Amino acid sequence: MILLLGSALALLVALLRGGRFSRLSGVTLRYGWIAPLAFALQVAVIYFPLSQPKGPWGWHALLLVSSYVLLILVVSLNWRLPGLPLVGLGLGLNLLVMVANGGFMPVTYEALQRAGMAHLALSDAPGSRIMATKDIVLPLESTRLWVLSDVFVLPPPLPVRSIFSLGDLCLVGGMFVLFQRLMCPRSHHGRTNEAQGRSGEFLASPPLT
Repeated sequence: MILLLGSALALLVALLRGGRFSRLSGVTLRYGWIAPLAFALQVAVIYFPLSQPKGPWGWHALLLVSSYVLLILVVSLNWRLPGLPLVGLGLGLNLLVMVANGGFMPVTYEALQRAGMAHLALSDAPGSRIMATKDIVLPLESTRLWVLSDVFVLPPPLPVRSIFSLGDLCLVGGMFVLFQRLMCPRSHHGRTNEAQGRSGEFLASPPLT
């Protein structure tokens, strides 16, 4: 939820700053077709079917981890785009804690209760899936690299309830930079500096003979 909310906010800010969706049409992702495949794997794991994992590293976990590896691959092939290094960092942090805890993102039952989302857990037993998420219930003392897990909570009465990780914050930050830099017109100062840079390169080049 925090990723959708953050991306929507980034788009809104870009539009308010004079950004246009048409500027995104000129952006080409190398091997960009891999990203929809990765998201399809996540949808399959999160929604179809929802069952208790048979211990760590069942096929649900393998598909979920594979989707992150594919997304990191796409980011690494396009890392020069603004914001994508931060997106890659967020994906890497999430993948690290998931791999350390059996392939799913750990969250405590207490955090679910604070967020008003405890009803989404199949049970409060360790390893239980959380409906419509990539999370499993895991006590904090049993969570490896717990600081990277879903530990941040947006509780009621906030209109949006969510639990998210440090990696998710990096993802949102990367998406914010991406939309601002690609959608919004560059300032006059930036264009002037760029023109001066090109002029300097021209003046520094040796004369033709």
